[in-house]
Amino acid sequence: MRHRGLSVLLILGLIGQAGCAAQMAYRSGQREARKGNWDMAVARYTKALSKSPDNIPYKIALENARVQASRQHLETARQQLQAQDLDRAAEELQIASNYDPANKAASDELLLVRDRIRRRDEERARRSDFEAVKARASAARVPVPVLSPRSQAPISLKFADQSLQKILESLGKLAGVNVIFDSDYRDKRWSVDLTGVTFEEALYQITFTNRFFYKVLDQNTVIIVAETKAKRTQYDDNLVRTFYLQNADVTETVQLLKSLAGLQKAAGTVSLGAITVTGTADELALAERIIEANDKPRGEVMIEVRILEVNRTRAKNYGIELSNYGAAVTFSPTGGEGETAAGITNVRAHLLSSLNLSDFVVSIPSSLFSRFLQTESTVKILASPRLRAAEGKKTALKIGTEVPIPITTFTAAAQGGNQTFVPATSFQYRNVGVNLELTPRVSAAGDVLLELQTEFSLLGDNRNVGSEANPLNVPTFLTRNVNGVLRLHDGETSLIGGLIQGRDAATFRGVAGLQSIPILNRLLTSRNDESDETEVVISITPHLLRGPKLSEADLQAVNIGTKELVRVPGARPSLFGEPEPSPPPPAQAPPAPEETAPPPPPPAPEAAAAEPPASAAQLRALWSPAEPRVKAGEITTLSLVLVGARTVNGVEFQVVYDPEALQVVGVDPGTLLTLDQQSVAAERQLESGRVRVSFTRPVPATGSGAVAVLRVRGFQPGTASLAIESLVVPGAGENPAPPPAARFVVEP
Repeated sequence: MRHRGLSVLLILGLIGQAGCAAQMAYRSGQREARKGNWDMAVARYTKALSKSPDNIPYKIALENARVQASRQHLETARQQLQAQDLDRAAEELQIASNYDPANKAASDELLLVRDRIRRRDEERARRSDFEAVKARASAARVPVPVLSPRSQAPISLKFADQSLQKILESLGKLAGVNVIFDSDYRDKRWSVDLTGVTFEEALYQITFTNRFFYKVLDQNTVIIVAETKAKRTQYDDNLVRTFYLQNADVTETVQLLKSLAGLQKAAGTVSLGAITVTGTADELALAERIIEANDKPRGEVMIEVRILEVNRTRAKNYGIELSNYGAAVTFSPTGGEGETAAGITNVRAHLLSSLNLSDFVVSIPSSLFSRFLQTESTVKILASPRLRAAEGKKTALKIGTEVPIPITTFTAAAQGGNQTFVPATSFQYRNVGVNLELTPRVSAAGDVLLELQTEFSLLGDNRNVGSEANPLNVPTFLTRNVNGVLRLHDGETSLIGGLIQGRDAATFRGVAGLQSIPILNRLLTSRNDESDETEVVISITPHLLRGPKLSEADLQAVNIGTKELVRVPGARPSLFGEPEPSPPPPAQAPPAPEETAPPPPPPAPEAAAAEPPASAAQLRALWSPAEPRVKAGEITTLSLVLVGARTVNGVEFQVVYDPEALQVVGVDPGTLLTLDQQSVAAERQLESGRVRVSFTRPVPATGSGAVAVLRVRGFQPGTASLAIESLVVPGAGENPAPPPAARFVVEP
């Protein structure tokens, strides 16, 4: 009884603890609901209901939160639609439908958005596959009538001095073709001897030699017409075709077609980059050949420029320098203060008779300075820009200061009955420093030609261009220009130097005339030499990013007929349609084995067991892409693809990942399950670090394609893996092995 009582108390304690946990989760859900955070409210109410499944208020609160969350995500989806973000809108609508399956508006809008996404993706795929579409259009049969398929067996034809009409009619009877003649046909007598030629070859040779041409009217009839310009205009089929240029200039290409091919009915639409041409099948083929040869991608060059400006300043000061280079003699007989003033000495007359050398005072320099000073300074200013330019397009680099330059214009005006000119001054700005303009061109061999225009300028002293009464100071400029053309290989460096500007100054101090005395000019004089030199060095290195794509066909000549008549080989279809396929040869029975030959032994059991079934060997699963990249905070897609599926009723799989680096925000059925518009039942459980998905469809699918598309958001920069724990493909017979884990690269 004691143990039974303890068990009852333990059960009651557990029930009370579960009730407390449910109540805490319920209250937390209420707080989130009051904040309008309905996603968290649904999560809290779900947790409360799991702790207390029979609690009616919990169920009501959860259903209300689901409805409110569905409405909130529906409103967010409509905002994303206004911003033209279809993928995000589809994601929000899917979440809204999952919260409230009865939300008909979310379900209907989800179908419409998915249809828009499908059409957008198809349009993108069509644009990216433009070259393949163009190739298929070029390979399509030219829309001109042809004869029905007939035998192409060689025939022999020999007539001597017979009516040309009879010869052509006989040729038609041999091939089973009706040959009729134009109303202006004029018969003549002719001889022919042809052996081992087809009907088409014989018809062409006879009509070409006799200045006739033929035209297919229907599957059984050919008409013979005289070769004249009027008849060609009357009988030739006129076709129209629009060519969409990718790189060439529309106006230049139209002029090229008119001057080379004589296609006067050619016009371009610059806004579309298209050229529409009207002409015969041969003329359109010639236009296509010319356009393909000239519509090549422009070369693109990355130009690495290094500009090095070196300033060298040297100053030398040497020699012996006196403290004062002046010498003076002063007359002072008494030496009293104030005796000498203003260059005049006041002396009594009776002292003049006793003057001698002691009455004079001589002043000379009292000290000497010896200077042997030399200074030298070098300043380097380095600029290293990289310029990217397309072929034939100018790219410019400007480094410096904009200096205003006054420009004065005079306008005639009447003042006081006299005509006078009124000045008006405006300002233009000039860049003082480095001005570099480069125009690259890429040759067929891959060399880069650079048209170079460089200007290095310095601001000089102002100069007065006005009068003394009305001075007008304008700036002056010291300019150095280099223009030319460089031809360099990819990665080759060219160095341009020698753009030197210098200034030398020398200052001499010493006794006049002493500089001409050989020894004293070194001892008793002082010199100050200054040298200021500026040199600019340019280093140019082109790097070829994209060159012209030329094929052997672009370099080969094409036969386009005669100057009178354009005929391009392959422009027109064969005279007859595609010939009927010949029946396969009768199957021959295998030869009976010789009596002495023993029957082949059966395969070994080990070999038979090692051979896997065909379906299992063909069916495999993989990720696409295998190594996706996504920026932190953004969403990318990852597709689970089945290859070689024979019958697939759906797919079931579980995915695990690192929740700190990634988050799977949604999973949708792939194109293999939805391509034929069949309904797909979906079950999804999106948890932190784990996803369980099940897609089923009523009718099996066949082929290869994506069965599921995961939308993954990146969180923390670095690498993370996403792996499949289990993979089941109903209807396939055997399940494929899970693919290797997808390695995500989350970029910052």
